[in-house]
Amino acid sequence: MQMQTASNHLLIQTQFGQLRGVTEQDALCWLGIPYAAPPVGALRWHSPQDPASWEGVRDADQYGPVSVQLCDGQVIGSEDCLYLNVFRPLHEGKNLPVFFFIHGGNNQTDSGQLMNGPLMAKALDAVVVTINLRLNALGWLNIPAIKTGDPLEDSGNFGLLDIRKALDWVQHNIAAFGGDAENITVCGYSSGARDLLCMLISPLFRNCFCRAITFSGGFTVTEPKRGAEISTRALAALVLQDGKAEDEAAAIAWLNSATDEVRDYLMALPAQRFGNLMSGAAIRMSVFPHLFADGVTIPADGFAALARGEVTQVPMLVLSGGGEFTLPANNDPLFKDADFTDPEVIEEYHFTTHYGNILFGYVNAEQTAEAFTALPGQPPVYAARCLWGMNPAITGTIGSLRMGGTHGLDLFIMMGCEREIYAVTEEVFTERNRPGRDALADTYRKALYHFIRTGNPNGEGVPDWKPWDNAEGGAKILCLDADEEKVKGRMSNFGTKEKLVFDELAADESISFDRRDILVRQVLNGRFFSAGLDAFWEAYTANL
Repeated sequence: MQMQTASNHLLIQTQFGQLRGVTEQDALCWLGIPYAAPPVGALRWHSPQDPASWEGVRDADQYGPVSVQLCDGQVIGSEDCLYLNVFRPLHEGKNLPVFFFIHGGNNQTDSGQLMNGPLMAKALDAVVVTINLRLNALGWLNIPAIKTGDPLEDSGNFGLLDIRKALDWVQHNIAAFGGDAENITVCGYSSGARDLLCMLISPLFRNCFCRAITFSGGFTVTEPKRGAEISTRALAALVLQDGKAEDEAAAIAWLNSATDEVRDYLMALPAQRFGNLMSGAAIRMSVFPHLFADGVTIPADGFAALARGEVTQVPMLVLSGGGEFTLPANNDPLFKDADFTDPEVIEEYHFTTHYGNILFGYVNAEQTAEAFTALPGQPPVYAARCLWGMNPAITGTIGSLRMGGTHGLDLFIMMGCEREIYAVTEEVFTERNRPGRDALADTYRKALYHFIRTGNPNGEGVPDWKPWDNAEGGAKILCLDADEEKVKGRMSNFGTKEKLVFDELAADESISFDRRDILVRQVLNGRFFSAGLDAFWEAYTANL
C-alpha cells in the first residue's frame, strides 16, 4: 500500500476499507480505527478477531471508546474498545519510522489518548500509533470457568493478545500511512512498559518490532494459580450480589466448579460491572493480577527465561525517575490526606519515599538494564533517570519532596504536559521553571528521534549517553535534570544493589523502629518492587 497523493492525503486505503482522517495540531490524524472485531457477546474472553470490512469511506475523526474502567469514581468505557489511532507529519515523506505506544494505568485504566500523538509525530518525524486494549478482568482473567482449550485464550492474557493483534494491523497497513513496517519501535509507559518487557520474553512477539523503550516499568508476572484465587475472590462479590450463593466460600466454590452455568453467568454479566472489580491495586499484583506466566504467552518461569536466552534482543531505552515511588505514596491512605505542615508526617514520608524511590527506580531501570546487558549478543541498552523537580530551588520544598522525579514525569515533560496529579503545590509548574522544562522536553524528544532510527539516542541536542555497562565502575545511567533555563545531563557509574538498600533501611534510626515496621509493612509491602524487601524484613524482624 502507498501513501495517497497530496490532493487526497487524508484518504487512506487499508486492508479492511478506506479511511478519511483529519488534520489536528498541524499533523495528519486517523482516529478510532478498528484493529479487531468488538470483543463482545460470544467474543468476550477470546482471542481478538479481524474487524469486519466496510464499504465506502469511514470517517476516522473521533477516538474510539475506551475500555471499561473506573474514572473519578465512575465506571466508564465500553467492551467494544479495540481501536487504534495513527498520526503522521503533514509532509508526504514515506518509509518513516513507526512509534507504537502502549499506555499505562496498571492495565486497569486509561487509553491510547494518553499520548499526544500529533505532537510526537511532528517531534519524531515518525508515524505514531496509539492503541486501546482490554483492561481489568475483561482483559486479564485466568480462571477455569472461561477456558476454551485454546492455549492462547487459556492464558488469560487477553490484553497481551490485543497488543499482538494491533501490531499485526500495523505490519499490514502502516505503509499506507507512510510508515516503514520494518522499522517499528514499541514504547510502553508504566503498565505498558511492563507489558512490553513481557513481550520481549514472549514467543508471540518474535520479529514483531526492532526497538523497545520503557518508561517506568519493570519485570512483573503473576503465577496463574495465585492469580485465579485473587480474581475468583473478587468475582465472588458479584455472585453474592446476584444471589447465586449464600456466602463468599460458597460463591468461590460455585465459580470454581466451572460448569456451563458458571460460564453462562460470567459471559452474560454487563461489562460495566467489571470496571471497579479490583480497583485500588496501587501497584500490587495481590489486588489485581495480570500478566499471567502461563507457559504459552509468557514463560511459566517468567523472566528466568532471560537466563536461557529465550528473548527478543533489540536495542533498548530504559527510562525511569529518581522519585518513582512518590506518586504511589501520595495516593497511599497513610499520606493521601496527611498534613504536610506536620514535621512528623514529613519525616515518615521522607523515610518511606527514600527507600521506595530507590527500590522502585531499581526495578524500573537497573534490574532491566543489568539483565538484558548480560545476554550474549544483546544490542546496547541505554538507561536514564529523570531528576527534574527534585531540587527545592526549582519546585519548592514540598513539591520537590512529593513529586520530584516521580513515576512517569519524564514522559509527561516530554509531551509538555503539566499533569494535574503532579501539581501538589503551586511551585511545581511555574513560568520561572518552564524554560528548563521545555529544554528537557526537547532533549527527550531528540533522544527518541535518534533512537527510533539508529537504536542509539546520541546525536544533536542530547548529552553524551553511554550504554549500560555491567562492569564494576562502568557507565550506568544518564541522569537528566534542568535548572530554570537549561538541561543538565551527566553519566553515573552507580547502580543500585538491593541488599545494600535493605541494610541501610534496617540501620536507619531516623524514626522509631515501631514506625519503621508500620511503614514497611503497610506502605512499602506487596508492591511490584518489594518482593525482596518483604522477605528481608520478615527475616530481619524475626531475629530481633
